[in-house]
Amino acid sequence: MKTRSSFFKRTSHILASILILGLGQTTATSVLADEALGETGTDPRDFAPKFMPYARYTELENGVESTNFTMFGMLAFTPDAAMTYEIPLAMENDFSDTPLNTGGPGGNCPSIGGSCSVVGVGDMNLRFLFRADWEALGGDWLYGVQFDFPTATDDALGGDSFNVGPMIAYVNDIPAWPGPGAFFAMMNFYFFDAFKEDDTEDTSMYIGRWFFMLPLSAPDGSFWGGWYALPELQPVYNFEGDDGDGHFSFWFGPEFGKMISEGNIMYFKPGWGIDPDALEGDREFTFEIGYRHFM
Repeated sequence: MKTRSSFFKRTSHILASILILGLGQTTATSVLADEALGETGTDPRDFAPKFMPYARYTELENGVESTNFTMFGMLAFTPDAAMTYEIPLAMENDFSDTPLNTGGPGGNCPSIGGSCSVVGVGDMNLRFLFRADWEALGGDWLYGVQFDFPTATDDALGGDSFNVGPMIAYVNDIPAWPGPGAFFAMMNFYFFDAFKEDDTEDTSMYIGRWFFMLPLSAPDGSFWGGWYALPELQPVYNFEGDDGDGHFSFWFGPEFGKMISEGNIMYFKPGWGIDPDALEGDREFTFEIGYRHFM
């Protein structure tokens, strides 16, 4: 099992310090939370501070099974600028059903240190978002950038490159939907490696997150009130996939959530890969459950 070098450990410490300092902004900007009262926390235009931890289980087409608990949240700096943080604090990748397992009681994966189950902290990311004063297509525009940091405690839990992902998003309301709060969003990222180890593959990837927010019932304090559906489609194109020829994949995940009280939302989200490719490590099945709390 290969652990991270001192460079990556120092990176983790620096990022943790930045995050702690950033959390101090929450109190100073808590007034921004007023704009999101009664909302579900799914609208990219909503820059209210919130805490959104989740747990996710993932099966890849190549046999890898991954489970993680992630601390996720948003810090609002101004009404037009915010930052999200996403840190997989507890993560397990299981390679028992892959060719890495050479057999034996409990499995044996010598290429990753012996055990076929690797546990630790995963790679974290920070995303900076800004409102754009654009009027094209009659909707709202956001732009920003995401930084993926190689903070995983083991190579089997993350990558060895620092990736940068510029983002642009378009959001518009759906007035035809029966009930307020419906919208659709198209978030688009392009990731590339800004720094990596010499033996690490290049990163050049487009990721789309396209989804519809569809309120199903008005919040009324009952079990049946405050439900919504949020079907999401993720088109992914890896320019470096298939030995440099490029690889395209789809993933679909319908989220179902409920406002349990003002500013508190629970949700669950199954997801399926569409014709996943084992050689490219595409997602076959995912299941996520999470909680959103407006601060």
